[in-house]
Amino acid sequence: MKQPAERPQSGPPVCTKLWELGADTLGHETNLARAPLWGVRQRPVQLVLPSVMVYGVPFVQKTGPRLTVGDQRLLAELTTAYILRGCPGDRRVWFSLTEMAGILGYVSVGGSTRKQLVDSLTRLRSVTLHSAARFPGGSDKVLIWGLVDSVRIRQPRTGPGRGWAMLSEEAAHLLRQGSVTYLHGPTWDAIAAQDEIAARLWSFLEAERLAGGFRYQLFAAPVGGIAEERNMPAITELLRVNWAVRGNAAARVERAGVVITRTDSRYQLAVVKSKGKGMWRLEARRLSTPPRESRPSDSLRGDVLAAWRDALDGRLPSKKQGLVVEELVGRRGEAWVVATLRVGGSDPFARMLAADRRQRASDLAETVARERAWEEEKSGYRTRGRPGQGEVSRAVGLEGVGSILRGLGWAPGEARGGP
Repeated sequence: MKQPAERPQSGPPVCTKLWELGADTLGHETNLARAPLWGVRQRPVQLVLPSVMVYGVPFVQKTGPRLTVGDQRLLAELTTAYILRGCPGDRRVWFSLTEMAGILGYVSVGGSTRKQLVDSLTRLRSVTLHSAARFPGGSDKVLIWGLVDSVRIRQPRTGPGRGWAMLSEEAAHLLRQGSVTYLHGPTWDAIAAQDEIAARLWSFLEAERLAGGFRYQLFAAPVGGIAEERNMPAITELLRVNWAVRGNAAARVERAGVVITRTDSRYQLAVVKSKGKGMWRLEARRLSTPPRESRPSDSLRGDVLAAWRDALDGRLPSKKQGLVVEELVGRRGEAWVVATLRVGGSDPFARMLAADRRQRASDLAETVARERAWEEEKSGYRTRGRPGQGEVSRAVGLEGVGSILRGLGWAPGEARGGP
């Protein structure tokens, strides 16, 4: 939804702050960004288990179907519009179906798109939560609350449908108090287009303080162990990837981390093995600003970089040279690159490329020779032919009988006498 041209003239400080951050910034309620509430896709009623702890209190979804990452994105648009409107007392947010469809990635507002939007709003309206919520002052309160109190949609005969949604009193109160996480909308959408689990993880990490780094357990307890009381859910509980094979779940979180770091260069994420049976952790750090653009030599480490500098009088590779050397390390291995650079000569880089061309020609000739030998062997096998099935069976049968007779002490051709 469009940002107002003028800053809010009334409302709490959070309204002005969000407006100043620009039109690409979303205002997401922080407790909901941290909640194990949003799944990858909508399924029949599958409520969050009471064992999932948030702020030391079980987080329970009492009513309503499972919510999706798309529902989370839609709610973030509603909370953003509410804040930019000055957090009014009526708690209403006006929207058009066409604008909302564009935000969620739909090309047009047809019958199917309209139904999906209405279904998403219906799910947001139907949810009741029993959980603790943390307020900006640091106090925690246990609430029985929802997200949206009511929705009204009008579909005229011509033109786009319009409507409004009324946020719940609890959600609106948290926003007015400043319980807001500021998300960069285009980054969130870019991550979600690649991996919705990564988008869910990113929105959670944005609500965290990660300047000094933090370690998150992927699982609540070791295999066969008892989960201790926790302040926040384990990462697999948050992402709802509680799979039977923990290694698969850890690999899935790692893939999500790769998408995040590739899209948002502020993040440094790693999934590593922890103490305890079946335990992994996510090590996360967020830089205050994106790191500088890496130089080609940054990807060369250890013996390769040392061999390069020795061969070229301490000079570092250019951008193109660095990319070529990195590709050769991937194909030939570090030992081959180091050995080639250490041969010496006036132009080590050109000599290494020539050696690679010779090696490729040799590999190709060897492959062609192997294929030709195999074709000749198959051809000879077809030309010689194979004995008939009857001949094979008969030969095997006679040999077997002869072995049995020799085992009984009878020589071939010897007649058996009478009693």
